[in-house]
Amino acid sequence: MKLIFSILVFLVIYCDDSGDNSKQEAEKAVIDKLKIEIKQLADTAVCSDEYKCFYVGIGSKPCGGFWEYITYSDSIDIVSFLADIEKLNALEKTYNEKHMIQSDCFMAMPPSSMECVEGKCVGVFQ
Repeated sequence: MKLIFSILVFLVIYCDDSGDNSKQEAEKAVIDKLKIEIKQLADTAVCSDEYKCFYVGIGSKPCGGFWEYITYSDSIDIVSFLADIEKLNALEKTYNEKHMIQSDCFMAMPPSSMECVEGKCVGVFQ
């Protein structure tokens, strides 16, 4: 009986995969932080006759495609902004594959057009 108990204790201690969970959580935290930074930068974008509006897909759904589309204008550093989005999308795609993440397979639709409303870019969905 002591032998069986000892084996069970050994398995519980040495087969604990909580370290894997904390690594996964840390990877997800990096993705979430980058997504927040991207959205905050997009929120600072302004539009006018001088600054044009655009949209871009962000995130990587496990089934493919983007989680959503966000609007921005060329009033921000778009080279850095788009590089961060590319990094985010790649990180999330790798994360999804590595951890076998699942989601619905609905496709987020891009805006059909863009408008400048009170100095902010707004996507129009029809």
